[in-house]
Amino acid sequence: MTGEEEQQEKMVILIADKPCCAADALRRIRQVEVNRIMTGITMLDESIGEVKELGFTDEREIREALMKRIKIYNYIPPGVADAYAEAIMKEYHTAKKGG
Repeated sequence: MTGEEEQQEKMVILIADKPCCAADALRRIRQVEVNRIMTGITMLDESIGEVKELGFTDEREIREALMKRIKIYNYIPPGVADAYAEAIMKEYHTAKKGG
């Protein structure tokens, strides 16, 4: 399987794992502190899991991949995108350590 085929397969998995309804989406919301405000982020754990599987080591690549996935399910106001990215990266590193 080529790298492009693997990426396409992972995107199919992403689409297949999409919440089926509002109730399912609500079960997938996790509270994260963004700018000292608790903020609900949908599909955070799933997005972190997908990015971990990609095996990126570069922080910029990880951040971009996470934000790309998070923006699919969440509105991120442009003025606070960096704050969201920092909060999500903190959660990513916590999850990667197993905590």
